[in-house]
Amino acid sequence: MRRLHLGRIALALCLLAILWVRLGDPFGDRGMSNVLTGMLLAAAALGITCSFALRRAISLRWRLGVLGALACLLLLAAVSVRVEGVSGEMIPHLVWRSHARMPSDSVRSASVSALGPTSSSDFPAFLGPRRDNRVPEVQLARDWEARPPRARWRAPIGAGWSAFAAAGGWAFTMEQDEKNQRVSARSIADGALAWSVELDQPFDHPLGGAGPRSTPAVELGETGGEGRVYALSAWGRFACLAARTGALLWSHDLMAEHGLTRERELELAQYGRSSSPLVVGELVVVPAGGDPAANQAGLVAFDKRTGERRWASPPRNQSYSSPAFATLAGVPQFLIVNEASLSGHSPEDGRLLWEHPWPGTTSGDANVSQAVPLAPERVFVSKGYGGGGALLALEARADGTLAARELWHDGRKLRTKLTNVVLLDGFVYGLDDGMLECVELATGAKRWKSGRYGHGQILLAGELMLVCSEEGEVFLLEPSPERENAVLGSFQALADKCWAHLALAGDVLLLRNAEECTAWELPLER
Repeated sequence: MRRLHLGRIALALCLLAILWVRLGDPFGDRGMSNVLTGMLLAAAALGITCSFALRRAISLRWRLGVLGALACLLLLAAVSVRVEGVSGEMIPHLVWRSHARMPSDSVRSASVSALGPTSSSDFPAFLGPRRDNRVPEVQLARDWEARPPRARWRAPIGAGWSAFAAAGGWAFTMEQDEKNQRVSARSIADGALAWSVELDQPFDHPLGGAGPRSTPAVELGETGGEGRVYALSAWGRFACLAARTGALLWSHDLMAEHGLTRERELELAQYGRSSSPLVVGELVVVPAGGDPAANQAGLVAFDKRTGERRWASPPRNQSYSSPAFATLAGVPQFLIVNEASLSGHSPEDGRLLWEHPWPGTTSGDANVSQAVPLAPERVFVSKGYGGGGALLALEARADGTLAARELWHDGRKLRTKLTNVVLLDGFVYGLDDGMLECVELATGAKRWKSGRYGHGQILLAGELMLVCSEEGEVFLLEPSPERENAVLGSFQALADKCWAHLALAGDVLLLRNAEECTAWELPLER
């Protein structure tokens, strides 16, 4: 009797703990809540099973029969189903063991057009031409019922979460086949593969998935043919390729040059290098990371033509965020979210201009979202895992450095776990742990939070916003502090998990997941 009471008490405590986790949001992150809920449910199931096995009131034959049936069901599930990664909320993605990836070895096609010159409709890098998650010159039509989006092409692609960079009529990305990580170029017109070249050995993580994570940066000349593509593999090989042919122009092994073995790299950044290169003037800049006991650096800058290293900033471990460039408080600077801080650096020599604590661990509650510069002197930053959003103001000091002052910080708002925000008319819009949220920039006051899209991606096009849900459905919204989640239209662009960022080249929306890529023509305002 005592054992029975203890079992009931333990089960009741387990159920109360589950209610606390589900209703109280103690972590500020649904993923962590789901993990703990799963552990508690497993503990409760184990306790019920053990209680049943020890229940002498039930015959031994029945107990053995039920336990045997459960064991057979578990064995059948183990041999029939496998876990292929998790969602942004840490829910396992189950597939049949017979499921095979779509082949990514698209055949070269004579229909591939020549690489054209740069144009105003290019989307040449992560987050767009100005790296601000906005394409201001594109005015999308508001009525998708009268003029629906049209699928232009669909093609297989290798694994990875790299987004597209579009320039000169081609779409550049990174992907992974069974043998290596690759950089590839496709025609925006029909999706035909122009070239695909090996960059590094394969990368995989049981939670983050397989393949590269970084988005290439593309810089074309006036005629397009002499352009360059800058790409960073998940293992830290940083390369410059000829845009027209994919020929290697120069490369660096950031792990080796900064004192890391692969085992040590996974200790410091287990999900793989995800920062996208930034081209400014004659420099191309990426976070370096490295072993703290060896040659660690925050940012490292290379001559974009020769690959010669120009400078390295003070030692900081990398995050999964990407650098930005802006003039703030009258000072030109590179901004970077490090593992546990946000910092600004001189473009001349990488010296530290200012730094502000932004807690995180790259192999834990990681910093992923990019810092958003807001001229003339402010910076917005956000993160998931309960970090939330914060607005900083920079002030010039007499010695030429800057000081960062926190205007507001709220760990319950704009928890952008895998995404970046957009800003419009004094308001910030972002996926707060998977739900779209509108926050007043100046005060941090929440206007609304509505619409669950999961850990997808957003992009501002003119005065309208595109949202691609984690399940691959694209929504057109009118961002307004007065109207919650004002959806104007939607269509299913891809199936399965979509973590890669959107790319909008003129009226062509480029999307991908880990198996398939596609281009959709979006109607423009007449």
